[in-house]
Amino acid sequence: MNAQTSRPDFAHSDPVRPSSFAQKLRANLPQKIVALICTLILSVVVLSDRNTSIEFEQIPVVIHIPDGFASVSGVTETTVNIRVNGRVSTLRDISRDDLGTIAITPPPRDGNVQVTLQPSMLSLPEGVHIEKFQPEFVGINLEPLETRTLAISTDHAFTGQLLPDFQLGEVQIQPAEIQVSGPRSVISDTSQLYIEPIDLTGKASTFTVNRWVILNRHGLKASSTQVAVTVNIVSKSQQHVVIGVPIVPVNLTKPHSFKPATIDLTLIGDEAALTKVDTANLFVTVDAARDENTPDHARILTPDELSVPNLPKGVGFDHQKLPDILFTVGSSQVPAKPAANPLLPQ
Repeated sequence: MNAQTSRPDFAHSDPVRPSSFAQKLRANLPQKIVALICTLILSVVVLSDRNTSIEFEQIPVVIHIPDGFASVSGVTETTVNIRVNGRVSTLRDISRDDLGTIAITPPPRDGNVQVTLQPSMLSLPEGVHIEKFQPEFVGINLEPLETRTLAISTDHAFTGQLLPDFQLGEVQIQPAEIQVSGPRSVISDTSQLYIEPIDLTGKASTFTVNRWVILNRHGLKASSTQVAVTVNIVSKSQQHVVIGVPIVPVNLTKPHSFKPATIDLTLIGDEAALTKVDTANLFVTVDAARDENTPDHARILTPDELSVPNLPKGVGFDHQKLPDILFTVGSSQVPAKPAANPLLPQ
């Protein structure tokens, strides 16, 4: 056999050439681009939804005061800041209002009580945890709750000037006293309550107004906070002078004296009202509650501190004609030093 005829004829067959790298890269290019974009998006989502911490400010805290106790400061609400941790995707949908309110009840005991804040006091979404409270505890000063009935005073309540020839007469308050509750120390230091100002400008006749009672001490609560005040305005056309009216202090147990001990009182009103005055039982009062708990002292009384409680309706008194009164509380004199005995050695 001829060797040339038995050899495969490679000259006429197509050569198989390996594909280049560029050709492989271009193969299925659209599908590869889409897959790459999806991978990048997934990476961004995974990396962005990491754990992080954010802070919420002024989360309200409501303090439930135990029965039989009261807050000395009167504060039953406060706020705290909290820092929480969680996934970005979860925290993004949480607002301050979603956290709600923290409610705490301090133990019922006298004194300064501190309550440590706990994560269980808030209802948080799943996967969200509290890292820190600021402050970490809430403090409140508690005292036993006491109740007392206090008189309503119109001292320093009147402003402005009446019309000429008219005078402030009897002032009536309804109710004249109210029941007040609060911390023991506050109640014991409160002897009376005051009202909002009453303007007398241009007044020439009796009138009635409603006024709020001023609870000017922390922790006080009243059964009623508004009173009706009837202000009698009387004419100065008739006057009657009562000689030697005694002065009586109220809310005072300490030794005291007045100089002068009695005063001449100029009563003002119409003739019919003046005839109803019982001059035998007439007296002037001064509220000495603020003098009860102070050291021995002496001071000059102001006309506004004096009142005449038993005047009939339509009768007042002339404040401008009241004399200066020296009010001495306790002993204002230092005992004299005894004379030396010449027979004893000095």
